[in-house]
Amino acid sequence: MSPSPRVSSLPPHLTFTPARRVVSGRYGRLVTFFASQKNNGPVGCESLLEADFCVYLEYLPSIINYQAQPFTICSQAPDLRYTPDFIATLDDGRKVLYEIKSNSAGRDPKWQERRACLEQLLGINGLNFEYVEEHQFRLPIVLDNLRTLYHFGFNGKPTGIPPIIRLLLRQPDQHATIGQLVRLGAPQEDVTFALFHQFLGCNLQHPLDLQSQVWAT
Repeated sequence: MSPSPRVSSLPPHLTFTPARRVVSGRYGRLVTFFASQKNNGPVGCESLLEADFCVYLEYLPSIINYQAQPFTICSQAPDLRYTPDFIATLDDGRKVLYEIKSNSAGRDPKWQERRACLEQLLGINGLNFEYVEEHQFRLPIVLDNLRTLYHFGFNGKPTGIPPIIRLLLRQPDQHATIGQLVRLGAPQEDVTFALFHQFLGCNLQHPLDLQSQVWAT
């Protein structure tokens, strides 16, 4: 399993409690275990919204690995306790704390006040904090496409990508449909793997099917 993001870079004057396992949801919430390729194992999410954000984290090439509910930061001045929804390690070595909210929760005045306090506290202590609202990543068609590509490409192989690209470059205008690539011998799981990980391009703004055009990026 990939190593979990470490918290050794936290400022010494902030204290934290270790990561807690997500095994049951809060009242009215459903725990979902997301099968993560980047973490080589399941990621426990306290809501379906967080599980959808995992798809986004898997899709972004700059994210190396990530962890849900990694730790609780405790501060005395101001008096504050905060558990990030996720911590992610980027390809440049930086770590980012993510807070995920639904559109309605993001408009709550109490949260807006707490968010301002968090941004100030974490910012002055050198911690990268990003607040992400539902509408920023839960785009219906795009997210449905990413879910489909991730599912069907889960068993795809990176070694299958170069043959697909060579096959594409031999086609008229160097474009082909997903169905044409499969009929020409490209394994469907490798095609969808290459699309999800952005080695192949496609229009995610429209529902994908076997007639969707793809190209090498």
